[in-house]
Amino acid sequence: MKKKNALLKASARQNLLGHYKTVIAALFLSGFIITLLNIPFTNMIRQGAAFAAVSRMITGLIGIVIVSLISVLFGAGISRIHLLLARGQNTALKDIFYPFQNRPDRYFGYGILVMAVSILCQLPGTVCLIPILSETDEFSPLGSIGWTFLAISLYVIGVIVLIILMLAWSMTIFILADDMDIRVMDAIRQSRRMMKGNLWRLFLLCLSFVAWILFGFLSFLIGLLWIIPYMTQSLTCFYLDLLPDETV
Repeated sequence: MKKKNALLKASARQNLLGHYKTVIAALFLSGFIITLLNIPFTNMIRQGAAFAAVSRMITGLIGIVIVSLISVLFGAGISRIHLLLARGQNTALKDIFYPFQNRPDRYFGYGILVMAVSILCQLPGTVCLIPILSETDEFSPLGSIGWTFLAISLYVIGVIVLIILMLAWSMTIFILADDMDIRVMDAIRQSRRMMKGNLWRLFLLCLSFVAWILFGFLSFLIGLLWIIPYMTQSLTCFYLDLLPDETV
């Protein structure tokens, strides 16, 4: 019988005792590096938009995509740190770089797949919303309630489908961090099997952190340094609870 979310969160708090320094340092370091890497590319996009320099905008977008893939590696490193903590094993800040040294191509592949699926899910609604937002003389859909309803409906449906897929694939990053030899598609299939019948349970677990995250933003993001590790460790305990030979 699977543990209730309240018990998983209690286990997460227990696992983090005495280890907040490591997980907060890992979160801060990864966020700091990703922010620094993003600065020149976001500047390129702003300048490209201001001066209608398409090539500069494209370069900036490509750079942001690359940085996003690097952030997947950091995310996998943080997941590994939390896995070690949950299993009572020794860990250190250097473990955040584990994915960089052990088959980083798998994490890149997963990141690219998630980006592609995200774009595909939101593409129909976005395409329909473009003429509504543009309000051209040739086509003024604001006067067409049906078209507006269609565009919003497609966008909402795409977001819902994306949420369901992300919940079904949510254990993939833990599986990749746990097994250096498993392939991306095999990890995704394993995640889908593990999440069968557990999607709603995970959704409720994530939902229970909404108030905490809002508090984190109200505290000028400082509170997130504690809240995000708490949430990540809870998700780690959720993953371990799905494994037949693990105890949380």
